[in-house]
Order: sequence, then structure tokens, then C-alpha cells
Amino acid sequence: MTENLTLRAVARRVVAASAIAVFATLVLGTTAAAAAASGAPTTIGPITNPAEKAIAALVGDHPEQALTALPSDFPAVMGYRPGVEDGKPVNTTGDCSSPVPMPDRFEPLCRSHDFGYDLLRYGDRTGRPAAPWARLALDEMLVDAMHRSCSNPVCDAAASLAGVGLDANSWRQHWSAPVPESAGDMAASAALRVTESLAGRR
Repeated sequence: MTENLTLRAVARRVVAASAIAVFATLVLGTTAAAAAASGAPTTIGPITNPAEKAIAALVGDHPEQALTALPSDFPAVMGYRPGVEDGKPVNTTGDCSSPVPMPDRFEPLCRSHDFGYDLLRYGDRTGRPAAPWARLALDEMLVDAMHRSCSNPVCDAAASLAGVGLDANSWRQHWSAPVPESAGDMAASAALRVTESLAGRR
């Protein structure tokens, strides 16, 4: 997908974004949407394990230091060694997973975010999972970077849409390590989270 979007392409994206927003409101409801924000962790740390240390570096001012903090067994556990793109560690095979097309300029940003999610998975697999602040920090890193890369309103709209999706999905998974899920699993967990929110649990 090129950056030179036609008016028809812009209209399709706006319609798609609106449809997703309406769907989210109907399925999750305003109570659940508020819970996704109010139930999110708001600070970084404390740092208590290797995965958290690497994530804190990745989302910080010197993301390249995440490679120095990378646990020595990360390649064996996760099956790859991270590369570097635009000064940031990345999962070189990662990409932007989204139900609507995203600008090409987001791809390297998504690959860095994918590496961050793999750090979450590493912590989970090695029995020392990262705390909820880590996933929130990774999501915020991605959305902030997307907005900084933008130079037109359509790009900013896509970044905002990505942020809505990340917030909802991370909230649904309790800000823990992402896991493979079927459509049925996703629907069931979303329904459970809505029930928890209505009952006053975050």
C-alpha cells in the first residue's frame, strides 16, 4: 500500500475505521471501553526480571540497549536473534497485524513492537513473566512512534486506530504475554472481561 492514497481509498479506510469503532461499542460497551483505560498500568517498573529489564530499555531513550540487556538464552527460547532497524532492535520477520491496511512506514515500527512482545513471551515461557506495565509501555511505544512518523491526517488516523485496537486487545488479555487464539477464544475472553468490568473487576 502506497502513501499516495486516492480519495476512494481514504473513504474506504474511514468507513472501515468507523465500522470497527461501532462494533467495539456494541460488543464491549462503554463500560468496557472505559475499563481498558482505567485498568491499564500507568508506570514503568519496578524491574524484577530479565524480560522487564530488556523491555524497559527498548521503550526508553536508548532502545539499542535492549540488546545489551537481552537474556543470553533468548535466541534458544524464542528461536531467533533480533536484528536492528533504524537503531531499534526488531523481530526481522515481524509485521503490522491489523484488520485494516496500515501505511508502509509503520512496518519497521511494528517489527520493534513484535520484538517487545517476544520479550513478553520469553518471560512467560521461562517462568518469570513481565508485569502488566511492560505490555502497556510497548503498546505506547508503538503508537507514539507511528504518530511521529506521520505527515498527513490519514496516517494519524491509522495510528489512532491501531492504538484503539492495541488497548482493547491488551486489556482483554490482562496486560500479560500475548498467546495464540482462535476467533472463538477471542470472543469468549472479551465477553469474560466485559463481565468482570461490569462486576467491578479490572
